[in-house]
Amino acid sequence: MKASAKWTDDCQGKKDYDGEILTISTRYWPRGGGMGIITHNKNGVISIETNSNQDIKPSATSTICLNYGDDDYLDLITEDFEAETETEVKNQVEKWVQEQFNSILELLKTKYKIDSQ
Repeated sequence: MKASAKWTDDCQGKKDYDGEILTISTRYWPRGGGMGIITHNKNGVISIETNSNQDIKPSATSTICLNYGDDDYLDLITEDFEAETETEVKNQVEKWVQEQFNSILELLKTKYKIDSQ
């Protein structure tokens, strides 16, 4: 693995070597899930058929990723969420992400002997 940093031009001959090390990736699904299939018959009549199930609760999956190479990443930790409403799912995700951020920060502070708040 190599760091996902790239050299770019700045100004007046200066160069930047920048990239991201960690990423948060989350996908949210609304209540019901399912998909729609668009079809048309020989007369040109279009219909949309769905297999939505309202019993499926709003949900999300969130992953903390280590970025490396060119658009490559390693999943460090993944968590699934489910609740009755979108707001509840978002609150769960945001709380979990903050907890992961705090854990990563503590590890970095210990490793690099950082004394900050």
